[in-house]
Amino acid sequence: MHQPVLLKEIIEILEPGENENFIDATFGEGGVSFGISQLTGPNGKILAFEWDPELYKLGVKKIKNLKMEKRIKLVNQNFKNIKRVVKQEGFSQIKGIVFDLGISSWHYEKSSRGFSFKYDEPLDMRINPNIKITAFEVINYYSYKDLVEIFKNYGEERNAEKISRTIIDRRKKKKIETSKELAEIVAEVLPTTKKIHPATKIFMALRTFINSELENLEQGLKDSYDVLDKGGKIIVLSFQGLEDKVIKKIFRMLKAKGAKVITKNVVRPTKEEILKNPKARSAKLRAIHKQ
Repeated sequence: MHQPVLLKEIIEILEPGENENFIDATFGEGGVSFGISQLTGPNGKILAFEWDPELYKLGVKKIKNLKMEKRIKLVNQNFKNIKRVVKQEGFSQIKGIVFDLGISSWHYEKSSRGFSFKYDEPLDMRINPNIKITAFEVINYYSYKDLVEIFKNYGEERNAEKISRTIIDRRKKKKIETSKELAEIVAEVLPTTKKIHPATKIFMALRTFINSELENLEQGLKDSYDVLDKGGKIIVLSFQGLEDKVIKKIFRMLKAKGAKVITKNVVRPTKEEILKNPKARSAKLRAIHKQ
């Protein structure tokens, strides 16, 4: 079973009890849902969201294989629709909601959509095929000004101008078609460091922009508070600074409504966890309590 980052800490803060109901806003490979469900038997239920239709199908299969259909309901929806889905499903008495915002390892390793610069894959980067724009269209047809804005606003890339100019020069000669091509172009512009690939922020910016991740997060967090039971908790695990800014902004709003921030200091993974899973190094956990 895939082990999510900071699962132990999520469970400690959430304190799931017998027959309690929870929402997993980002099912992914199911680690959080299955972790919680072990502690909420015999009748505690989980409403789980998975926006990627391929990952959703794999999740349905996994739930069936583990004979958990009566306790975990997986929907192929984005968490921005949390209020509508909760109403449709008649899901109530919600004691906690977990958002694990890290993109699934499956997306990097198996989706073949160009999320990773390690592979030579088509520039797609859509989490859901209903999204109209792909990374190919952004890279090959967006103006210099638009590219600079995307790289700065969604990736905090300081060299956005230089990279955008190079992309536009290259695409005049030949369309930039794959993740590897794009990564190589960025690597030519920026110096390579041992710690982080020079294309990391560009890839993050494209993915965040194409999938409207920050806008969806803001909507999902606001609405999740409304569906949560009094005394319930929201936990958010983020992996990049822009997500964390949105979380802090919404938590400030919720605090003004009377909520209590549980994590005065952000919770981070231990050195042991980072050694086991290097992707955990940038994780930040924040939690809030509805009074």
